[in-house]
Amino acid sequence: MAGQHKLVTIKGESGLRAILSPVGAKLVALYVPTRDGGEVQVVIGSSAHPDDVGADASGGAICGRVANRIAGGTFELDGQRFDLPINKAPNTLHGGPVGFSRREWTVAKAEESLVEFGLLSADGDMGFPGKLDVRATYGIEGSSLYLDMTAETDRPTPINLTNHVYLNLSGAGSALAHQVEIPASHYTPVNEALIPTGKIADVTGTRFDFRRPRPVAEDYDINFCLDAGRGPSHLAARLVEPDTGRSMTLSTTEPGVQLYTATHFSEALISPFSKVVKHGGIALEPQTYPNAINEPAFPSSVLRPSGRYAHRIEWAFSGF
Repeated sequence: MAGQHKLVTIKGESGLRAILSPVGAKLVALYVPTRDGGEVQVVIGSSAHPDDVGADASGGAICGRVANRIAGGTFELDGQRFDLPINKAPNTLHGGPVGFSRREWTVAKAEESLVEFGLLSADGDMGFPGKLDVRATYGIEGSSLYLDMTAETDRPTPINLTNHVYLNLSGAGSALAHQVEIPASHYTPVNEALIPTGKIADVTGTRFDFRRPRPVAEDYDINFCLDAGRGPSHLAARLVEPDTGRSMTLSTTEPGVQLYTATHFSEALISPFSKVVKHGGIALEPQTYPNAINEPAFPSSVLRPSGRYAHRIEWAFSGF
């Protein structure tokens, strides 16, 4: 039952306060201080529990083993074919019908400003090869919330972890007036099933050019190829709410970021910490490119036993 899942709260000296659920290692609420001494809850549409029928299972959660879409629910790795369950026909989305966002993670460590979650994904879990040991650590430093995700495997496997949080810096209403900046000269065009075509296209002269800040204004569900690529922590996006001046700077170590404008949101969705309306939140999901396992030209999503997956996301807030 929902009441059996204990929520974890972490907070920092700046006034930032986060509420997290072990289900999906999920960020369900984030309170940011305001200039008048109050606070605003900027995470929209996240439910704390898997038995909230009608909730958005991905909102605020860690998606995996492979976030985003895998074309046709199939891939080849080292000459062997793997078939996955289809949960967003005709594709596999966010790791399958029982992906990481729907799992009960363990609380490995809990301190005032830090919590570490752990998850063991078995060989064959949702069709993926290899046992995967995953750790996710949320912490607050100054006016920033960070998330460190690491994983090790005993067999080659694809991996692409992200946090699927929806943000609304005003705390309510539509987020389409938010200004977005994404330092990406290219993006990955998609087909009608939202699978990348394999091309990497220039954003110049298209509606996908966010190299200068501008209002989101319309629907998006697309991956941007960050100019910095994969490597040390770098800028993935900036989000500004023009009426209040609140802003969020997003950093990542991965090469892409998915922009999604919550077109499926409606007041019918269950969310204990916020009201949900269409376009009520903006998801900016740092990750590798969608369907990378089937596109050799994309940055690799393969983890091998000799390596270690490590992805850091940081949300830095200002204007309060």
